[in-house]
Amino acid sequence: MDNQQVRNISDSLKRVIDGLGPKSQILAVHTYWQEIVGITIAEHCVPKKLEKNSLLIEVDHPGWSTEIRYLESDLLKRLRQKIPKLEVSEIKVRVKSK
Repeated sequence: MDNQQVRNISDSLKRVIDGLGPKSQILAVHTYWQEIVGITIAEHCVPKKLEKNSLLIEVDHPGWSTEIRYLESDLLKRLRQKIPKLEVSEIKVRVKSK
């Protein structure tokens, strides 16, 4: 390979997302969501919106709302570790209407 550097797809994706600017932060959250929260939570809880310093998460059952609130500080820590430019200080939860 003529001096071409092979890149990890995760590194490439991170560079693309970083290049999109501030509005790309919700895309970054979606990209890493399952890795941040785990498969089980990701199946029931979806990041919907970033507004100011809040991340709105929509859950499919009230029980998941309680779980997210319980895990809030840990989830915020994981979000900051995975997406350092993300400025989120709280998580808001709403139950998806049927």
